[in-house]
This record gives sequence, structure tokens and C-alpha cells, in this order.
Amino acid sequence: QELDEWVNASYTNNPKEPQKLIHKTIPGILVRSKSEALIINALFEHKIPFRYECLLQIQNVSIYPDFTIRHPVTGEVYYWEHFGMMENETYRENAYNKLKLYGQNGIIPSINLITTFETKSHPIDSGKIQQIVKEKFVL
Repeated sequence: QELDEWVNASYTNNPKEPQKLIHKTIPGILVRSKSEALIINALFEHKIPFRYECLLQIQNVSIYPDFTIRHPVTGEVYYWEHFGMMENETYRENAYNKLKLYGQNGIIPSINLITTFETKSHPIDSGKIQQIVKEKFVL
């Protein structure tokens, strides 16, 4: 009940570059990359409550994690960041800075932060995404 209300409540999402929201997902949410679409489709398929690019305030900094997820049984909050252009030096630096900010605020990889990475030559596949979703959220 509470998780359903959380999923359906309005939230502030990322206002940056809405023209890049071009990939449609099964639940009808538009996202920035094919990989993000695969993640949403996997979460949706397994009925995992999530929000896409929901505002998170950390140390007076506004960030928009790719996914804010609530565990379907415990209600615990997890964040999932998919870093999809790791071959780009500026993107990579920004990714590391974001991870540092998370770590300084108790959002820790493999505990309450899921991270996935890819480059053009090493794309992530749907099997890996399904594996992560099942390991973390499907009992």
C-alpha cells in the first residue's frame, strides 16, 4: 500500500535536456538511453517500485539518480546509477565525482547503490540487468 502510494506520488524529476528523453519503455516512461530502458523494463516486469531521475538533495546539491528504487518487501531505498558513456573523459570525471558525493553521504556501492557501466565497445546487456534486478529485489 505505502509503496504503491510512493510510486504514484508526483516527484521532481530532472529538468535538464528533456529533448534527450527519446527511448520509450514498457510502462511508457521516456528515458535517455537504451540501457536505461532495459533497466526500467526489468524493474517494471518484476513489479519493483521505482522512480526515474527523481530529485535527491545531498549537501545542498541537487542530483537526479537514474533510478530511486524501493525494495518491494522491506521498503528500503536503493539508488541505481547507470554510467553509459565511460569512454568520454568529461563524462567519466563527472561519474566519479557523483560516486564520491554518494559515498560521502552513506550511499555505498553494493549496499544501497547499484552501479552499472558501459562503453561503446563494452555495452551492458539485458541479461546482466535481469541478473542484478533478481539478485537485489526478487526473493
